[in-house]
Amino acid sequence: MQTTTEQPATAQTGSENNRLIQSGLRPCPLCGSGQFCPVFEPIQRCRQCGLCLVNPLGEFRGENETREYFLNEYLPLHLANRENSRAERRAHIAAIQRHFRVPQRARHLDVGCALGSMLEEAKTAGWEPVGVETSEFAAGYAAEHTGCLVYPGTLEKAAFPAQSFDVVTLMDVIEHVPYPGELLDEIYRVLRPGGVVFILTPNFSSLFVRLYGRTAYSVWPDQHIVYFQPSTMRRLLRHAGFSKIITGSKDFYGENVGRLLRRSRGETDAGIKAAFGSDPRLSTLRSIANRLLMHLPLGDKLIALAQRPAAAPA
Repeated sequence: MQTTTEQPATAQTGSENNRLIQSGLRPCPLCGSGQFCPVFEPIQRCRQCGLCLVNPLGEFRGENETREYFLNEYLPLHLANRENSRAERRAHIAAIQRHFRVPQRARHLDVGCALGSMLEEAKTAGWEPVGVETSEFAAGYAAEHTGCLVYPGTLEKAAFPAQSFDVVTLMDVIEHVPYPGELLDEIYRVLRPGGVVFILTPNFSSLFVRLYGRTAYSVWPDQHIVYFQPSTMRRLLRHAGFSKIITGSKDFYGENVGRLLRRSRGETDAGIKAAFGSDPRLSTLRSIANRLLMHLPLGDKLIALAQRPAAAPA
């Protein structure tokens, strides 16, 4: 397996290292370069590989994992958006099965499973899902409501045996991780040869990021600290050792669409999402649009699928 970071083409000079230390900047977690250009405060773009990240990182504390957050903010939205969320997870499973051959009873790991929507749909599809969730409250809720085994804590702390899973899903997680290469290395380790990883994260080259920049929905430097586009996601997956890499995009966030249509925020948060989950005509329209966005990566959500190479025959 390859390492999580690639050294820059030329080693950093002592003066460059001193400049980084004095400025508080950290080297690019993807290529190791110390050369950046500003995108918009506090997000910078690596001049060598193009990865965008919050730099300097400051006092980033990770995701909001409190019981109060999940009960008062996440759970109400989760319940209001339940049908749309389930339909989206079914589409993810269908995409994995469309592009890769996976066992009928695939052993599946959902990293950052939150309240368990993906676990529930994977179980319905006949897979054998397991979850990992850093919020102790969310892990307990997911285990109780899905009947699946859910490990509280990080993937590394779960310490699964090598080559334990056929499919690993990682949805709305990697943008919160300061060193995503280390996470991808661990995912590679726990996947069986021929196993598949599926990643969903905000698309930093989306139409609405181009239109609205720093104020686009999902550009949240206090929470999202690494910002991917298709090229940097492919590079990350290659560095971790994956092959047959597929990238594309899907969907537009309701908040961005509502802003374009000059709708109020309250009207877009749940209303647009619920409509696309319950109205068959809108669901069909969404499917058609998403097929186009897989080839024209302007959607708000970046999709990536990749495979751990199969073991060479003896």
